[in-house]
Amino acid sequence: MLVKRVTTLTILALLSACRIEVDVPSSGSVLSESGAYSCAPGTTCTIDVVDIHFDEMFVAEPSTGFEFSGWVVRDRGLCGGVTEPCHLETSGFADNDSLMAFLESPQETFYLQPSFRSKGFNSLFIGHSFFRPFAEQLSEHAERVGLANHQPEIVFAGGANGAPEALWNNASKRAEIQAILDRGDTELFAMTYHNEYPSLTGYRQWIDYAVERNPGIRIMITLPWLSFPEDYDSATYEALWTEFQQGDWRLGIDALRRAYPGVEIFSLPYGQSAIELRNLYAAGALSDVDTLTANPGEAIFRDPLGHADDILIELGGLVWLRAVYDVDLFSYDYSPEFEVDLKAIAQQIVDDQDPEYSAPYR
Repeated sequence: MLVKRVTTLTILALLSACRIEVDVPSSGSVLSESGAYSCAPGTTCTIDVVDIHFDEMFVAEPSTGFEFSGWVVRDRGLCGGVTEPCHLETSGFADNDSLMAFLESPQETFYLQPSFRSKGFNSLFIGHSFFRPFAEQLSEHAERVGLANHQPEIVFAGGANGAPEALWNNASKRAEIQAILDRGDTELFAMTYHNEYPSLTGYRQWIDYAVERNPGIRIMITLPWLSFPEDYDSATYEALWTEFQQGDWRLGIDALRRAYPGVEIFSLPYGQSAIELRNLYAAGALSDVDTLTANPGEAIFRDPLGHADDILIELGGLVWLRAVYDVDLFSYDYSPEFEVDLKAIAQQIVDDQDPEYSAPYR
Protein backbone atom coordinates (compact mmCIF):
# COMPACT_ATOMS: atom_id res chain seq x y z
CA MET A 1 0.00 0.00 0.00
CA LEU A 2 2.87 2.37 0.71
CA VAL A 3 4.19 1.92 -2.82
CA LYS A 4 0.83 2.85 -4.35
CA ARG A 5 0.54 5.92 -2.14
CA VAL A 6 4.01 7.18 -3.11
CA THR A 7 3.22 6.62 -6.79
CA THR A 8 0.02 8.67 -6.60
CA LEU A 9 1.69 11.55 -4.81
CA THR A 10 4.46 11.61 -7.40
CA ILE A 11 1.94 11.80 -10.20
CA LEU A 12 0.12 14.65 -8.51
CA ALA A 13 3.35 16.61 -8.45
CA LEU A 14 4.09 15.89 -12.10
CA LEU A 15 0.65 16.27 -13.61
CA SER A 16 0.99 19.96 -14.44
CA ALA A 17 -0.99 19.89 -17.66
CA CYS A 18 -4.50 19.93 -19.05
CA ARG A 19 -3.70 17.33 -21.68
CA ILE A 20 -2.51 13.73 -21.43
CA GLU A 21 -1.50 11.77 -24.51
CA VAL A 22 -1.77 8.00 -24.15
CA ASP A 23 0.60 6.42 -26.70
CA VAL A 24 -0.27 2.75 -27.17
CA PRO A 25 1.87 0.31 -29.19
CA SER A 26 0.21 -2.35 -31.32
CA SER A 27 0.80 -5.02 -28.67
CA GLY A 28 -1.88 -3.95 -26.22
CA SER A 29 -4.42 -1.36 -25.13
CA VAL A 30 -5.02 1.07 -22.27
CA LEU A 31 -8.34 1.31 -20.46
CA SER A 32 -9.57 3.32 -17.50
CA GLU A 33 -11.31 1.40 -14.74
CA SER A 34 -14.26 3.81 -14.92
CA GLY A 35 -14.82 2.92 -18.57
CA ALA A 36 -14.54 6.56 -19.61
CA TYR A 37 -11.40 6.03 -21.69
CA SER A 38 -10.37 3.22 -24.02
CA CYS A 39 -7.25 3.46 -26.17
CA ALA A 40 -6.96 0.75 -28.81
CA PRO A 41 -3.72 -0.93 -29.97
CA GLY A 42 -1.56 1.27 -32.18
CA THR A 43 -3.36 4.51 -31.35
CA THR A 44 -2.74 7.76 -29.51
CA CYS A 45 -5.55 9.04 -27.31
CA THR A 46 -5.71 12.65 -26.11
CA ILE A 47 -7.35 13.32 -22.77
CA ASP A 48 -8.19 16.88 -21.70
CA VAL A 49 -7.88 17.56 -17.97
CA VAL A 50 -9.85 20.70 -17.22
CA ASP A 51 -10.85 20.65 -13.54
CA ILE A 52 -10.11 19.25 -10.10
CA HIS A 53 -12.50 16.33 -10.51
CA PHE A 54 -10.30 14.18 -12.75
CA ASP A 55 -9.68 10.82 -11.04
CA GLU A 56 -8.89 7.81 -13.19
CA MET A 57 -7.05 4.52 -12.80
CA PHE A 58 -5.44 3.45 -16.11
CA VAL A 59 -4.83 -0.22 -16.80
CA ALA A 60 -2.57 -1.62 -19.53
CA GLU A 61 -4.04 -4.69 -21.24
CA PRO A 62 -1.57 -6.78 -23.30
CA SER A 63 -2.66 -8.43 -26.52
CA THR A 64 -2.46 -12.20 -26.91
CA GLY A 65 1.15 -13.33 -26.74
CA PHE A 66 2.36 -10.24 -24.87
CA GLU A 67 2.75 -9.18 -21.25
CA PHE A 68 2.77 -5.73 -19.65
CA SER A 69 6.29 -4.73 -18.59
CA GLY A 70 5.62 -1.27 -17.13
CA TRP A 71 4.90 2.35 -17.99
CA VAL A 72 7.67 3.90 -20.08
CA VAL A 73 10.15 6.30 -18.50
CA ARG A 74 10.29 9.32 -20.82
CA ASP A 75 10.35 13.10 -20.73
CA ARG A 76 7.08 14.28 -19.15
CA GLY A 77 6.07 10.65 -18.77
CA LEU A 78 3.56 9.64 -16.11
CA CYS A 79 3.99 6.58 -13.88
CA GLY A 80 7.37 5.88 -15.52
CA GLY A 81 8.89 2.62 -14.27
CA VAL A 82 5.69 1.57 -12.47
CA THR A 83 4.31 -1.90 -13.24
CA GLU A 84 0.91 -1.38 -11.55
CA PRO A 85 -2.16 0.47 -12.87
CA CYS A 86 -1.51 4.22 -13.12
CA HIS A 87 -3.66 6.42 -10.86
CA LEU A 88 -4.00 10.02 -12.03
CA GLU A 89 -6.07 12.62 -10.15
CA THR A 90 -6.31 16.39 -9.78
CA SER A 91 -8.15 16.79 -6.48
CA GLY A 92 -4.93 17.96 -4.87
CA PHE A 93 -4.76 20.92 -7.27
CA ALA A 94 -7.51 22.89 -5.51
CA ASP A 95 -5.34 24.60 -2.91
CA ASN A 96 -2.41 25.26 -5.22
CA ASP A 97 -2.65 28.35 -7.45
CA SER A 98 0.27 27.23 -9.62
CA LEU A 99 -1.26 23.84 -10.37
CA MET A 100 -4.67 25.38 -11.01
CA ALA A 101 -3.06 27.71 -13.53
CA PHE A 102 -1.76 24.71 -15.45
CA LEU A 103 -5.30 23.48 -15.98
CA GLU A 104 -5.77 26.54 -18.18
CA SER A 105 -2.65 25.83 -20.27
CA PRO A 106 -3.67 23.61 -23.21
CA GLN A 107 -0.17 23.73 -24.67
CA GLU A 108 1.12 21.67 -21.74
CA THR A 109 1.17 17.96 -22.58
CA PHE A 110 2.21 14.93 -20.53
CA TYR A 111 2.42 11.32 -21.66
CA LEU A 112 1.26 7.92 -20.51
CA GLN A 113 2.88 5.10 -22.48
CA PRO A 114 2.72 1.39 -21.70
CA SER A 115 5.41 -1.11 -22.64
CA PHE A 116 4.48 -4.66 -23.63
CA ARG A 117 6.89 -7.53 -24.06
CA SER A 118 6.37 -10.47 -26.38
CA LYS A 119 6.32 -13.95 -24.89
CA GLY A 120 7.88 -15.22 -28.12
CA PHE A 121 6.90 -15.55 -31.78
CA ASN A 122 6.52 -18.40 -34.21
CA SER A 123 9.27 -17.06 -36.46
CA LEU A 124 10.51 -17.63 -39.98
CA PHE A 125 13.97 -16.35 -40.95
CA ILE A 126 15.16 -16.46 -44.57
CA GLY A 127 18.55 -15.21 -45.66
CA HIS A 128 22.27 -15.64 -46.24
CA SER A 129 25.43 -16.16 -44.19
CA PHE A 130 25.56 -12.54 -42.96
CA PHE A 131 22.07 -13.20 -41.52
CA ARG A 132 21.75 -16.81 -40.40
CA PRO A 133 24.11 -16.68 -37.36
CA PHE A 134 21.98 -13.98 -35.78
CA ALA A 135 18.71 -15.84 -36.24
CA GLU A 136 20.44 -18.75 -34.50
CA GLN A 137 21.78 -16.49 -31.75
CA LEU A 138 18.30 -15.05 -31.19
CA SER A 139 16.95 -18.55 -30.59
CA GLU A 140 19.70 -19.33 -28.08
CA HIS A 141 19.09 -16.07 -26.20
CA ALA A 142 15.31 -16.55 -26.27
CA GLU A 143 15.75 -19.90 -24.56
CA ARG A 144 17.99 -18.36 -21.88
CA VAL A 145 15.55 -15.52 -21.28
CA GLY A 146 12.66 -17.96 -21.00
CA LEU A 147 10.69 -17.01 -24.12
CA ALA A 148 9.12 -20.43 -24.49
CA ASN A 149 6.88 -19.31 -27.35
CA HIS A 150 9.83 -18.46 -29.61
CA GLN A 151 9.65 -21.17 -32.27
CA PRO A 152 12.10 -20.53 -35.14
CA GLU A 153 12.33 -21.83 -38.70
CA ILE A 154 15.42 -20.88 -40.74
CA VAL A 155 15.82 -21.23 -44.51
CA PHE A 156 19.33 -20.47 -45.75
CA ALA A 157 21.08 -19.85 -49.06
CA GLY A 158 24.59 -18.45 -49.41
CA GLY A 159 25.50 -14.99 -50.69
CA ALA A 160 23.16 -13.25 -53.09
CA ASN A 161 21.11 -16.47 -53.24
CA GLY A 162 19.80 -15.56 -49.79
CA ALA A 163 18.20 -12.30 -50.96
CA PRO A 164 14.38 -12.41 -50.87
CA GLU A 165 14.01 -12.16 -54.65
CA ALA A 166 16.59 -14.89 -55.24
CA LEU A 167 14.83 -17.20 -52.78
CA TRP A 168 11.53 -16.55 -54.52
CA ASN A 169 13.08 -17.37 -57.90
CA ASN A 170 14.60 -20.61 -56.56
CA ALA A 171 11.83 -23.20 -56.99
CA SER A 172 12.98 -25.56 -54.24
CA LYS A 173 13.66 -22.79 -51.70
CA ARG A 174 10.39 -21.08 -52.53
CA ALA A 175 8.49 -24.33 -51.95
CA GLU A 176 10.28 -24.85 -48.61
CA ILE A 177 9.43 -21.37 -47.37
CA GLN A 178 5.87 -21.47 -48.69
CA ALA A 179 5.25 -24.76 -46.91
CA ILE A 180 6.07 -23.05 -43.61
CA LEU A 181 3.89 -20.04 -44.39
CA ASP A 182 1.06 -22.30 -45.53
CA ARG A 183 0.64 -23.55 -41.96
CA GLY A 184 -0.83 -20.14 -41.15
CA ASP A 185 0.81 -19.72 -37.74
CA THR A 186 3.85 -17.57 -38.57
CA GLU A 187 3.88 -14.44 -36.40
CA LEU A 188 7.25 -12.93 -37.34
CA PHE A 189 8.76 -13.17 -40.84
CA ALA A 190 12.32 -11.87 -41.20
CA MET A 191 14.19 -11.21 -44.44
CA THR A 192 17.53 -9.61 -45.21
CA TYR A 193 19.28 -7.58 -47.91
CA HIS A 194 21.89 -8.20 -50.59
CA ASN A 195 23.12 -5.46 -52.93
CA GLU A 196 22.76 -7.67 -56.02
CA TYR A 197 18.98 -7.44 -55.53
CA PRO A 198 18.40 -3.77 -54.64
CA SER A 199 14.74 -3.54 -55.66
CA LEU A 200 11.70 -4.22 -53.50
CA THR A 201 10.40 -6.94 -55.82
CA GLY A 202 11.35 -9.89 -53.63
CA TYR A 203 10.02 -8.30 -50.48
CA ARG A 204 6.68 -7.62 -52.15
CA GLN A 205 6.44 -11.18 -53.47
CA TRP A 206 7.02 -12.68 -50.04
CA ILE A 207 4.84 -10.20 -48.15
CA ASP A 208 1.94 -10.82 -50.56
CA TYR A 209 2.20 -14.54 -49.96
CA ALA A 210 2.82 -14.36 -46.21
CA VAL A 211 0.03 -11.91 -45.39
CA GLU A 212 -2.57 -13.86 -47.34
CA ARG A 213 -1.89 -17.00 -45.30
CA ASN A 214 -0.93 -15.49 -41.96
CA PRO A 215 -3.23 -12.62 -40.91
CA GLY A 216 -1.51 -10.38 -38.38
CA ILE A 217 2.01 -11.43 -39.42
CA ARG A 218 4.86 -9.00 -38.63
CA ILE A 219 7.59 -8.32 -41.19
CA MET A 220 11.17 -7.64 -40.09
CA ILE A 221 13.66 -6.55 -42.75
CA THR A 222 17.28 -6.60 -41.66
CA LEU A 223 20.29 -4.72 -42.95
CA PRO A 224 23.77 -6.26 -42.52
CA TRP A 225 27.13 -4.52 -42.83
CA LEU A 226 29.11 -3.88 -46.01
CA SER A 227 31.09 -6.76 -47.45
CA PHE A 228 34.85 -6.55 -48.15
CA PRO A 229 35.61 -4.41 -45.08
CA GLU A 230 39.34 -4.26 -45.85
CA ASP A 231 38.55 -2.17 -48.94
CA TYR A 232 37.65 0.86 -46.77
CA ASP A 233 39.08 2.74 -43.85
CA SER A 234 36.81 2.81 -40.80
CA ALA A 235 35.43 6.32 -41.43
CA THR A 236 34.51 5.57 -45.06
CA TYR A 237 33.04 2.20 -44.08
CA GLU A 238 30.74 3.85 -41.55
CA ALA A 239 29.82 6.76 -43.82
CA LEU A 240 28.78 4.55 -46.75
CA TRP A 241 26.66 2.25 -44.61
CA THR A 242 25.03 5.10 -42.69
CA GLU A 243 24.20 7.03 -45.85
CA PHE A 244 22.44 3.99 -47.31
CA GLN A 245 20.68 3.06 -44.06
CA GLN A 246 19.31 6.55 -43.48
CA GLY A 247 18.53 7.14 -47.14
CA ASP A 248 17.48 4.48 -49.64
CA TRP A 249 16.97 1.82 -46.97
CA ARG A 250 14.41 3.85 -45.02
CA LEU A 251 12.76 4.97 -48.24
CA GLY A 252 12.30 1.29 -49.06
CA ILE A 253 10.71 0.60 -45.67
CA ASP A 254 8.44 3.61 -46.20
CA ALA A 255 7.39 2.33 -49.62
CA LEU A 256 6.55 -1.12 -48.26
CA ARG A 257 4.52 0.37 -45.44
CA ARG A 258 2.52 2.41 -47.95
CA ALA A 259 1.91 -0.70 -50.03
CA TYR A 260 0.79 -2.74 -46.99
CA PRO A 261 -0.87 -0.24 -44.63
CA GLY A 262 -2.31 -2.86 -42.29
CA VAL A 263 0.93 -4.79 -41.83
CA GLU A 264 3.60 -4.16 -39.22
CA ILE A 265 6.85 -3.69 -41.17
CA PHE A 266 10.00 -2.62 -39.36
CA SER A 267 13.74 -2.42 -39.83
CA LEU A 268 16.62 -4.02 -37.96
CA PRO A 269 19.89 -2.42 -39.16
CA TYR A 270 22.12 -4.76 -37.18
CA GLY A 271 25.04 -3.91 -39.49
CA GLN A 272 25.72 -1.13 -36.99
CA SER A 273 27.30 -3.87 -34.86
CA ALA A 274 30.20 -4.24 -37.28
CA ILE A 275 30.68 -0.48 -37.47
CA GLU A 276 30.85 -0.07 -33.69
CA LEU A 277 33.40 -2.86 -33.33
CA ARG A 278 35.48 -1.58 -36.22
CA ASN A 279 35.56 1.94 -34.78
CA LEU A 280 36.71 0.57 -31.42
CA TYR A 281 39.41 -1.43 -33.17
CA ALA A 282 40.58 1.61 -35.15
CA ALA A 283 40.81 3.59 -31.91
CA GLY A 284 42.90 0.87 -30.27
CA ALA A 285 40.09 0.14 -27.80
CA LEU A 286 39.20 -3.42 -28.72
CA SER A 287 41.62 -5.73 -26.92
CA ASP A 288 39.54 -8.81 -27.72
CA VAL A 289 40.77 -9.03 -31.32
CA ASP A 290 44.21 -9.10 -32.89
CA THR A 291 43.29 -7.91 -36.35
CA LEU A 292 40.41 -6.78 -38.53
CA THR A 293 40.22 -10.00 -40.56
CA ALA A 294 41.68 -13.40 -39.72
CA ASN A 295 41.02 -17.13 -40.04
CA PRO A 296 42.12 -18.60 -37.73
CA GLY A 297 42.66 -15.92 -35.10
CA GLU A 298 40.72 -13.39 -33.07
CA ALA A 299 39.18 -10.82 -35.42
CA ILE A 300 35.99 -8.95 -36.21
CA PHE A 301 35.63 -10.64 -39.61
CA ARG A 302 36.83 -14.15 -40.38
CA ASP A 303 37.55 -13.63 -44.09
CA PRO A 304 38.03 -10.82 -46.65
CA LEU A 305 34.39 -11.06 -47.75
CA GLY A 306 33.37 -9.97 -44.26
CA HIS A 307 31.74 -13.00 -42.63
CA ALA A 308 31.30 -12.38 -38.91
CA ASP A 309 33.82 -13.76 -36.46
CA ASP A 310 32.86 -14.65 -32.88
CA ILE A 311 32.77 -11.17 -31.38
CA LEU A 312 30.58 -9.77 -34.15
CA ILE A 313 28.21 -12.73 -33.94
CA GLU A 314 27.95 -12.21 -30.19
CA LEU A 315 27.25 -8.48 -30.47
CA GLY A 316 24.78 -8.85 -33.33
CA GLY A 317 22.90 -11.57 -31.46
CA LEU A 318 22.40 -9.25 -28.50
CA VAL A 319 21.22 -6.50 -30.85
CA TRP A 320 18.61 -8.86 -32.29
CA LEU A 321 17.47 -9.90 -28.81
CA ARG A 322 16.81 -6.33 -27.70
CA ALA A 323 15.31 -5.22 -31.03
CA VAL A 324 12.93 -8.16 -31.40
CA TYR A 325 12.00 -8.89 -27.78
CA ASP A 326 12.79 -5.62 -25.97
CA VAL A 327 14.99 -7.39 -23.43
CA ASP A 328 16.85 -5.07 -21.06
CA LEU A 329 20.38 -6.29 -21.66
CA PHE A 330 21.71 -4.69 -18.47
CA SER A 331 19.49 -6.98 -16.38
CA TYR A 332 19.91 -10.01 -18.68
CA ASP A 333 21.71 -12.74 -16.73
CA TYR A 334 24.29 -13.49 -19.39
CA SER A 335 27.97 -12.58 -19.63
CA PRO A 336 29.70 -12.65 -23.04
CA GLU A 337 33.27 -13.89 -22.82
CA PHE A 338 34.84 -10.67 -24.03
CA GLU A 339 36.48 -7.77 -22.23
CA VAL A 340 34.52 -5.11 -24.09
CA ASP A 341 31.00 -4.53 -22.75
CA LEU A 342 28.99 -5.98 -25.63
CA LYS A 343 25.69 -5.75 -23.78
CA ALA A 344 26.08 -2.00 -23.32
CA ILE A 345 27.03 -1.52 -26.98
CA ALA A 346 24.09 -3.61 -28.17
CA GLN A 347 21.62 -1.79 -25.95
CA GLN A 348 22.87 1.56 -27.26
CA ILE A 349 22.68 0.46 -30.90
CA VAL A 350 19.02 -0.48 -30.58
CA ASP A 351 18.00 2.42 -28.38
CA ASP A 352 19.61 4.93 -30.76
CA GLN A 353 17.65 3.66 -33.74
CA ASP A 354 14.94 6.00 -35.01
CA PRO A 355 11.80 4.66 -33.25
CA GLU A 356 9.82 5.32 -36.41
CA TYR A 357 11.57 2.30 -37.96
CA SER A 358 11.73 0.06 -34.88
CA ALA A 359 9.29 -2.72 -34.04
CA PRO A 360 5.97 -0.94 -33.35
CA TYR A 361 5.02 -3.46 -30.66
CA ARG A 362 8.05 -2.64 -28.48
